[in-house]
Amino acid sequence: MKIILRSFLITILLSFSQMSFSETFIDSASVVSVDKVYKQVRVEEPYKECYIKETVQTGDGSATNEIIGGIIGGAIGNKLAEDSSDTGKDVMTLAGIFLGASIANDAEKAAVEANGGQKIISQEVCENKVRQKIEKRLSHYKVTVDYNGREVSFSTKRRPFDDVIKIEVTVDGLDN
Repeated sequence: MKIILRSFLITILLSFSQMSFSETFIDSASVVSVDKVYKQVRVEEPYKECYIKETVQTGDGSATNEIIGGIIGGAIGNKLAEDSSDTGKDVMTLAGIFLGASIANDAEKAAVEANGGQKIISQEVCENKVRQKIEKRLSHYKVTVDYNGREVSFSTKRRPFDDVIKIEVTVDGLDN
């Protein structure tokens, strides 16, 4: 039992003798240089790209001409059948609608064929796109100071503006 206790005490004493103690204090140092340190950052930049898109179309793409032709034809057919019976008036009105729509459709086809059979429609089309670029941005400052005749460098986010600054000094003992 005495051997175990003696070994335990020797082990504890050796452990405490191997420990190093450090001390920290505030002192002043002269600023030698302040250098900006940059990093590269990938940035996405949105932009709009517009261009003219041409499409080929036969006809004008709407039924407006045919509807107007049908209305005018129906009105003329109705007016011509003014003295006939209700059934005759309805038949003439209906015939006028069909005839007016057909004449308007034929006129539209003739106009398209006179222009080569096709109509080219040009319209502006815009697309939202994103381009990536690399930008150089400030990361931190590398400050070099003269402390007791030795130049020491450290990094900081804040730029020192004075010639002499306060620094925190930590003294550690070396294990031999």
